[in-house]
Amino acid sequence: MNIAILSKPDSEKAKKLAQELIAFLKKRACQGFELTKPEDIEQAELVIVLGGDGTLLYTAGLVGERKIPILGVNLGGLGFLTEVQESEIYQTLDQILKGNLPIEERMLLQIEFPKGKHHLALNDVVIGKGQLSKMIAMELMVDGYLLSQIRGDGIIISTPTGSTAYCLAAGGPIVHPRLRSIILTPICAHSLTIRPLVIPADSQVQVVIRTHQQEVYLTIDGRFVGKLEPDNPVIIKSASAPLLLVSSPSMNYYEILRTKLGWGWK
Repeated sequence: MNIAILSKPDSEKAKKLAQELIAFLKKRACQGFELTKPEDIEQAELVIVLGGDGTLLYTAGLVGERKIPILGVNLGGLGFLTEVQESEIYQTLDQILKGNLPIEERMLLQIEFPKGKHHLALNDVVIGKGQLSKMIAMELMVDGYLLSQIRGDGIIISTPTGSTAYCLAAGGPIVHPRLRSIILTPICAHSLTIRPLVIPADSQVQVVIRTHQQEVYLTIDGRFVGKLEPDNPVIIKSASAPLLLVSSPSMNYYEILRTKLGWGWK
Protein backbone atom coordinates (compact mmCIF):
# COMPACT_ATOMS: atom_id res chain seq x y z
CA MET A 1 0.00 0.00 0.00
CA ASN A 2 1.37 3.42 -0.97
CA ILE A 3 0.77 5.95 1.79
CA ALA A 4 1.59 9.64 1.37
CA ILE A 5 2.35 11.80 4.40
CA LEU A 6 1.79 15.55 4.33
CA SER A 7 3.15 17.50 7.31
CA LYS A 8 2.29 20.96 8.55
CA PRO A 9 4.95 23.36 7.22
CA ASP A 10 7.53 24.57 9.75
CA SER A 11 6.47 21.98 12.34
CA GLU A 12 9.44 20.00 13.63
CA LYS A 13 7.06 17.75 15.54
CA ALA A 14 5.22 16.86 12.34
CA LYS A 15 8.46 16.23 10.41
CA LYS A 16 9.77 13.92 13.15
CA LEU A 17 6.49 12.00 13.30
CA ALA A 18 6.48 11.64 9.49
CA GLN A 19 9.87 9.87 9.60
CA GLU A 20 8.66 7.60 12.39
CA LEU A 21 5.57 6.70 10.38
CA ILE A 22 7.63 5.90 7.27
CA ALA A 23 9.73 3.48 9.36
CA PHE A 24 6.56 1.99 10.91
CA LEU A 25 5.00 1.42 7.48
CA LYS A 26 8.19 -0.10 6.05
CA LYS A 27 8.08 -2.81 8.74
CA ARG A 28 4.57 -3.64 7.52
CA ALA A 29 5.59 -3.92 3.86
CA CYS A 30 4.01 -0.57 2.95
CA GLN A 31 5.57 2.29 1.03
CA GLY A 32 5.37 5.52 3.01
CA PHE A 33 6.61 8.76 1.44
CA GLU A 34 6.47 12.47 2.21
CA LEU A 35 4.23 14.40 -0.16
CA THR A 36 6.44 17.25 -1.36
CA LYS A 37 5.07 17.75 -4.90
CA PRO A 38 1.33 18.04 -5.67
CA GLU A 39 1.59 15.66 -8.64
CA ASP A 40 2.80 12.86 -6.35
CA ILE A 41 -0.74 12.59 -4.96
CA GLU A 42 -1.51 10.29 -7.90
CA GLN A 43 0.71 7.58 -6.37
CA ALA A 44 -1.11 7.53 -3.03
CA GLU A 45 -3.75 5.06 -1.86
CA LEU A 46 -4.05 6.86 1.50
CA VAL A 47 -2.89 10.29 2.67
CA ILE A 48 -1.90 10.95 6.29
CA VAL A 49 -2.12 14.61 7.29
CA LEU A 50 0.00 15.70 10.27
CA GLY A 51 -1.04 19.11 11.57
CA GLY A 52 -4.33 20.90 11.97
CA ASP A 53 -7.46 21.76 10.03
CA GLY A 54 -5.61 24.20 7.74
CA THR A 55 -3.23 21.46 6.62
CA LEU A 56 -6.15 19.10 6.00
CA LEU A 57 -8.01 21.72 3.94
CA TYR A 58 -4.92 22.17 1.77
CA THR A 59 -4.69 18.38 1.34
CA ALA A 60 -8.38 18.21 0.42
CA GLY A 61 -7.64 20.61 -2.42
CA LEU A 62 -4.90 18.29 -3.68
CA VAL A 63 -6.96 15.11 -3.38
CA GLY A 64 -10.13 16.63 -4.81
CA GLU A 65 -12.47 14.05 -6.34
CA ARG A 66 -9.88 11.26 -6.62
CA LYS A 67 -11.48 9.28 -3.77
CA ILE A 68 -8.17 8.83 -1.93
CA PRO A 69 -8.93 8.52 1.82
CA ILE A 70 -7.40 11.14 4.12
CA LEU A 71 -6.35 10.34 7.69
CA GLY A 72 -6.11 13.62 9.62
CA VAL A 73 -3.93 13.58 12.75
CA ASN A 74 -4.31 16.55 15.09
CA LEU A 75 -1.01 17.93 16.38
CA GLY A 76 -2.44 20.87 18.29
CA GLY A 77 -5.12 23.54 18.05
CA LEU A 78 -8.83 22.92 17.56
CA GLY A 79 -8.53 19.95 15.22
CA PHE A 80 -12.19 19.73 14.25
CA LEU A 81 -11.43 18.08 10.90
CA THR A 82 -8.24 16.30 12.00
CA GLU A 83 -10.17 13.93 14.24
CA VAL A 84 -7.52 11.32 15.07
CA GLN A 85 -5.30 12.12 18.06
CA GLU A 86 -1.54 11.61 17.93
CA SER A 87 -1.81 8.82 20.52
CA GLU A 88 -4.25 6.92 18.26
CA ILE A 89 -2.35 6.99 14.97
CA TYR A 90 -0.56 3.64 15.18
CA GLN A 91 -3.69 1.84 16.41
CA THR A 92 -5.67 3.44 13.58
CA LEU A 93 -3.07 2.50 10.95
CA ASP A 94 -3.01 -1.11 12.16
CA GLN A 95 -6.78 -1.28 11.68
CA ILE A 96 -6.51 0.29 8.21
CA LEU A 97 -3.82 -2.21 7.14
CA LYS A 98 -6.09 -5.05 8.32
CA GLY A 99 -8.78 -3.76 5.97
CA ASN A 100 -10.86 -1.94 8.59
CA LEU A 101 -11.07 1.54 7.13
CA PRO A 102 -13.72 3.69 8.91
CA ILE A 103 -14.60 6.11 6.11
CA GLU A 104 -16.90 9.11 6.19
CA GLU A 105 -17.93 10.81 2.95
CA ARG A 106 -17.83 14.61 2.99
CA MET A 107 -19.55 16.66 0.35
CA LEU A 108 -17.44 19.05 -1.76
CA LEU A 109 -18.48 22.21 -3.55
CA GLN A 110 -17.44 22.96 -7.11
CA ILE A 111 -16.86 26.63 -7.91
CA GLU A 112 -16.66 28.03 -11.42
CA PHE A 113 -14.47 31.16 -11.46
CA PRO A 114 -13.52 32.63 -13.81
CA LYS A 115 -15.71 31.16 -16.52
CA GLY A 116 -14.45 27.73 -17.52
CA LYS A 117 -12.09 27.28 -14.53
CA HIS A 118 -13.15 25.09 -11.60
CA HIS A 119 -12.12 24.92 -7.93
CA LEU A 120 -13.19 22.63 -5.08
CA ALA A 121 -14.08 23.49 -1.49
CA LEU A 122 -14.45 21.22 1.53
CA ASN A 123 -15.51 23.97 3.94
CA ASP A 124 -16.73 27.09 2.22
CA VAL A 125 -16.68 29.73 -0.46
CA VAL A 126 -16.57 33.31 0.81
CA ILE A 127 -17.38 36.37 -1.26
CA GLY A 128 -16.43 39.45 0.71
CA LYS A 129 -15.62 43.12 0.42
CA GLY A 130 -12.14 44.58 0.44
CA GLN A 131 -12.81 47.81 2.35
CA LEU A 132 -13.99 47.83 5.94
CA SER A 133 -16.39 50.76 5.82
CA LYS A 134 -18.44 50.17 2.67
CA MET A 135 -21.10 47.61 1.80
CA ILE A 136 -21.28 45.64 -1.42
CA ALA A 137 -24.35 44.77 -3.50
CA MET A 138 -24.88 41.19 -4.69
CA GLU A 139 -27.54 39.34 -6.63
CA LEU A 140 -28.15 35.81 -5.36
CA MET A 141 -29.84 33.22 -7.57
CA VAL A 142 -30.67 29.55 -6.93
CA ASP A 143 -31.45 27.22 -9.84
CA GLY A 144 -32.03 30.23 -12.07
CA TYR A 145 -34.50 31.91 -9.70
CA LEU A 146 -33.75 35.21 -7.99
CA LEU A 147 -33.49 34.61 -4.24
CA SER A 148 -32.41 38.06 -3.09
CA GLN A 149 -30.48 41.19 -3.77
CA ILE A 150 -28.20 41.59 -0.77
CA ARG A 151 -26.36 44.60 0.56
CA GLY A 152 -23.80 43.86 3.24
CA ASP A 153 -20.27 42.60 3.80
CA GLY A 154 -20.59 39.45 1.70
CA ILE A 155 -21.85 35.88 1.76
CA ILE A 156 -20.59 32.45 2.84
CA ILE A 157 -21.61 29.38 0.85
CA SER A 158 -20.81 26.32 2.96
CA THR A 159 -20.91 22.55 2.94
CA PRO A 160 -22.23 20.78 6.07
CA THR A 161 -18.57 20.14 6.99
CA GLY A 162 -17.94 23.90 6.80
CA SER A 163 -21.01 24.76 8.86
CA THR A 164 -18.85 24.72 12.02
CA ALA A 165 -16.29 27.12 10.52
CA TYR A 166 -16.86 30.72 9.31
CA CYS A 167 -20.54 29.92 8.79
CA LEU A 168 -20.98 29.27 12.51
CA ALA A 169 -19.13 32.45 13.48
CA ALA A 170 -21.41 34.47 11.15
CA GLY A 171 -24.57 33.11 12.78
CA GLY A 172 -25.24 30.20 10.44
CA PRO A 173 -26.63 26.79 11.47
CA ILE A 174 -24.67 23.67 12.43
CA VAL A 175 -25.47 20.93 9.90
CA HIS A 176 -24.39 17.32 10.40
CA PRO A 177 -21.66 16.49 7.83
CA ARG A 178 -23.47 13.36 6.63
CA LEU A 179 -26.35 15.49 5.36
CA ARG A 180 -26.09 16.70 1.79
CA SER A 181 -26.98 20.38 1.59
CA ILE A 182 -25.64 23.83 0.79
CA ILE A 183 -25.77 26.58 3.41
CA LEU A 184 -26.10 30.25 2.47
CA THR A 185 -25.04 32.64 5.24
CA PRO A 186 -25.03 36.41 4.57
CA ILE A 187 -22.29 38.41 6.30
CA CYS A 188 -23.69 41.48 8.10
CA ALA A 189 -26.60 41.91 5.68
CA HIS A 190 -28.17 45.37 5.90
CA SER A 191 -31.66 43.92 6.36
CA LEU A 192 -33.86 42.66 9.18
CA THR A 193 -35.27 39.84 7.06
CA ILE A 194 -32.29 38.16 5.36
CA ARG A 195 -31.28 35.06 7.34
CA PRO A 196 -29.14 31.95 6.73
CA LEU A 197 -30.76 29.41 4.44
CA VAL A 198 -30.17 25.67 3.89
CA ILE A 199 -30.92 24.45 0.37
CA PRO A 200 -30.73 21.02 -1.35
CA ALA A 201 -27.30 19.76 -2.40
CA ASP A 202 -28.35 19.47 -6.05
CA SER A 203 -29.02 23.21 -6.25
CA GLN A 204 -26.92 25.58 -8.33
CA VAL A 205 -26.06 28.90 -6.69
CA GLN A 206 -25.08 31.95 -8.70
CA VAL A 207 -23.68 35.12 -7.15
CA VAL A 208 -23.26 38.28 -9.23
CA ILE A 209 -21.55 41.37 -7.87
CA ARG A 210 -23.46 44.55 -8.68
CA THR A 211 -21.06 46.96 -6.96
CA HIS A 212 -18.88 48.86 -9.45
CA GLN A 213 -16.78 51.05 -7.14
CA GLN A 214 -15.67 48.51 -4.55
CA GLU A 215 -13.19 45.63 -4.55
CA VAL A 216 -14.73 42.20 -3.89
CA TYR A 217 -12.72 39.04 -3.24
CA LEU A 218 -13.30 35.31 -3.59
CA THR A 219 -11.82 33.00 -0.94
CA ILE A 220 -12.07 29.20 -0.99
CA ASP A 221 -11.31 27.21 2.19
CA GLY A 222 -9.37 30.19 3.53
CA ARG A 223 -7.26 30.60 0.38
CA PHE A 224 -7.48 33.80 -1.66
CA VAL A 225 -8.50 32.92 -5.24
CA GLY A 226 -9.06 36.24 -6.95
CA LYS A 227 -10.85 39.56 -7.27
CA LEU A 228 -14.39 39.48 -8.61
CA GLU A 229 -15.45 41.76 -11.42
CA PRO A 230 -18.96 43.28 -11.47
CA ASP A 231 -21.64 41.45 -13.48
CA ASN A 232 -19.52 38.27 -13.88
CA PRO A 233 -21.25 35.36 -12.12
CA VAL A 234 -19.63 32.93 -9.69
CA ILE A 235 -21.36 29.54 -9.95
CA ILE A 236 -21.36 27.12 -7.01
CA LYS A 237 -22.77 23.60 -6.94
CA SER A 238 -22.10 20.19 -5.41
CA ALA A 239 -19.06 18.35 -6.79
CA SER A 240 -19.61 15.02 -8.53
CA ALA A 241 -17.67 12.98 -5.92
CA PRO A 242 -17.20 13.35 -2.14
CA LEU A 243 -14.00 13.61 -0.13
CA LEU A 244 -13.19 10.51 1.96
CA LEU A 245 -12.10 11.12 5.56
CA VAL A 246 -10.96 8.44 8.00
CA SER A 247 -13.08 8.71 11.16
CA SER A 248 -11.74 8.86 14.69
CA PRO A 249 -11.71 5.45 16.39
CA SER A 250 -12.59 6.99 19.76
CA MET A 251 -14.85 10.04 19.15
CA ASN A 252 -18.13 10.43 17.29
CA TYR A 253 -19.33 13.69 15.74
CA TYR A 254 -21.46 14.67 18.72
CA GLU A 255 -18.59 14.19 21.14
CA ILE A 256 -16.33 16.30 18.91
CA LEU A 257 -19.04 18.97 18.76
CA ARG A 258 -19.40 18.96 22.54
CA THR A 259 -15.74 18.80 23.55
CA LYS A 260 -14.15 20.97 20.87
CA LEU A 261 -16.85 23.60 20.32
CA GLY A 262 -18.51 23.42 23.74
CA TRP A 263 -21.95 22.82 22.20
CA GLY A 264 -24.67 22.90 24.87
CA TRP A 265 -22.31 23.70 27.76
CA LYS A 266 -23.49 26.17 30.36
